[in-house]
Amino acid sequence: MRVILLHPTQFHSISVFLFSPLPISLFCSHFLIHHFPQIFSTATHNLFGYPLPKLLSKTMLHIIICFPLSTTFSLLGKAATVQAVSDSYNGINLDGRRLLIRSGVSWIKLLHTTFWESLIVLGLIGVLVVNLAIVPKILHMCGICSEVLGFWGVLGFLGIPFCVAFAHVMVVGNMARVISVLEGECYGFETLLRAKTLMEGRRQTALIMALLSNMGLRLVECVFEFRMCKGINLWEGPVLVSMYSLVLVFDTVMNVVFYYACKSFND
Repeated sequence: MRVILLHPTQFHSISVFLFSPLPISLFCSHFLIHHFPQIFSTATHNLFGYPLPKLLSKTMLHIIICFPLSTTFSLLGKAATVQAVSDSYNGINLDGRRLLIRSGVSWIKLLHTTFWESLIVLGLIGVLVVNLAIVPKILHMCGICSEVLGFWGVLGFLGIPFCVAFAHVMVVGNMARVISVLEGECYGFETLLRAKTLMEGRRQTALIMALLSNMGLRLVECVFEFRMCKGINLWEGPVLVSMYSLVLVFDTVMNVVFYYACKSFND
């Protein structure tokens, strides 16, 4: 918080110009799904050949709409925030032009690291989906239980380990993105391993930080959905976008501070 208060102009500029496109695309996807649900349900039906569950369909559409901006502006915003906090820690005067140039240089490394993180997440989801598709049928063929009961049994048995593994990948990914920006040639899968080692003994703190950040982001989304159902005013959209962007800035700043804390602890 102190870092942001010392340089409010720079962090506000990062929030407005680099982070805000992501919540704008997210809120646009909410708006489109809310007002044109039939179009998207038809599109997913034509794509997969059968109707998907509503929650899964909405999640997929959010990912498709937000993916381009989450891998461009959002990563540039994270890189700029990490550089700004690092410069503040090292007593270097913050310069917007220099931050933007260095963020562009770090973007490729962040993209590489995010690719490996996404690959691991997709692997976890794939293992869960395959088990949910195959194991209930095997249990039913063996006469142990029905497919429906087997499905819920497998989901209950694998759901908690999946959530724990998913959460750990997320917090390691957050730290890895900071390392990708600050530690020279370290990026990609190597950065994930470095982040895992650096966080040893402090992973619970990282999980709590990630939980608080995700709660803040989800709260802003819920407020937007609520106001959209009741009738959102023109001025409320920019306010909610600004709130969402500020949460992203706070989250990145916390991860950088946590990185320095872990580094000093290990040294």
